[in-house]
Amino acid sequence: GYSGGGLMINCEHPQYKTKPKYICKESDGCSERKNPVVQDEWMENGDVSLYDDTRAGVLMVFFRELKAADAGTYRCGVNVSHYTESFTELQLNVKHDAKYPKSVTESVYLDEEVNITCQIPEEHKVHFCKEDDNHICQNISSSK
Repeated sequence: GYSGGGLMINCEHPQYKTKPKYICKESDGCSERKNPVVQDEWMENGDVSLYDDTRAGVLMVFFRELKAADAGTYRCGVNVSHYTESFTELQLNVKHDAKYPKSVTESVYLDEEVNITCQIPEEHKVHFCKEDDNHICQNISSSK
């Protein structure tokens, strides 16, 4: 992801739909702190929002404003039992590129059209979304 931007990570555990899921950063003492996420509702943890979808078996992790300190190795896992867990290790890299602004503000009167122009690196997929009351970016459209 890019510094200042948002990033959604989906950690899929379809075989353990209703088991408590968690995400933790290894450098923050992951082996000691594996607090499960509240199931089937969004919860806030600083600049990160989490949602454990027990119907799909997916833990959604949304970083609102990426910082260099967010970079590192994470474990996205599920507590299968008191003695067993299953997790996926993921590496988060945060890049900084000053030529691509992280926010664009446009104003428009009701019932008028607006054009929004975004400068982004060509090799990346583009997401256009609307932030809801939980600070989660609800996807409107995307392109390759």
